[in-house]
Amino acid sequence: MQDDGLELREKVPKLNTPVLRSRIVMPFKLDTYLQRLGLSDVPSGIDGLHQLQFAQICALPFENVYPYLGRVPSLDEEDLWQKLVVDLCGGFCFELNVLLGLALKQLGYAGKPVLARVRMGAPEGGARTHLAHVVTHQGTEWLVDAGFGSQAPFHPVNISSGREQEIRGHLFRIRRDDIAGEQVLERKTETGWLPLFGFDRVAPRAIDLEASTFLAARWPREPFSSSIKAYRGTETGWISFQDGRASIVENGSKRSWELNSASELTDFLRLEMDLGYPAEDLAAVADRLLSTGPA
Repeated sequence: MQDDGLELREKVPKLNTPVLRSRIVMPFKLDTYLQRLGLSDVPSGIDGLHQLQFAQICALPFENVYPYLGRVPSLDEEDLWQKLVVDLCGGFCFELNVLLGLALKQLGYAGKPVLARVRMGAPEGGARTHLAHVVTHQGTEWLVDAGFGSQAPFHPVNISSGREQEIRGHLFRIRRDDIAGEQVLERKTETGWLPLFGFDRVAPRAIDLEASTFLAARWPREPFSSSIKAYRGTETGWISFQDGRASIVENGSKRSWELNSASELTDFLRLEMDLGYPAEDLAAVADRLLSTGPA
């Protein structure tokens, strides 16, 4: 497979290893993107859609290092390519799902971006600070999302069916909220259905995505500027991090612990979350978290 001059490492180098960060300007390259996801190819149809979303959730962590350090992530395609593919970093929903949208287009899927209002248990959502996709395949609509982090499904959700759907041992559904004019993604919990986010079909423009990204990254009422988190899926579970507390779930068994030093924090983000940020960025994350404590 042609790698377009990129060397995609199986493991990100340790903190004391120099990271070459030369600027490589190039358009979206499907083969290189799939290589970043650990895929050699994607089958056609719904199977490919499922495989693509799952692989991106596992390979490109949901994380908010830039907003936590006071930076607004760029949605410029070249910047996204550099950060997510070349530099082996992750990002939050706008970054991850804009990149996913480019892949969907390259693979021939009929996808449309939708802006969503996060609910996370609330009866209604706030500002439109989440991005997902609605993909239509053979007359059926699917919610495709690789950028919501924990609680979200690992595979696309069938919008058209209106039924509960089991995904990796959890039940999801999409409910119509006529008052809000939204369709709401919900996950079943021990206490009932938890609304995750609601979305409508108003087509966002590029300026809408840019404005929502700025709002999510800088608005004090959003968590990303004050709380640091990271999440990625694995073949048998998931790995997460929030404000110094790490968790790993494998085959239904969960292990959680506190990261109490700068070296523990940076090593976890580098080695377990596979984040390729330069040492100074991870050190700045650890310094802020250890000096201020959780939000």
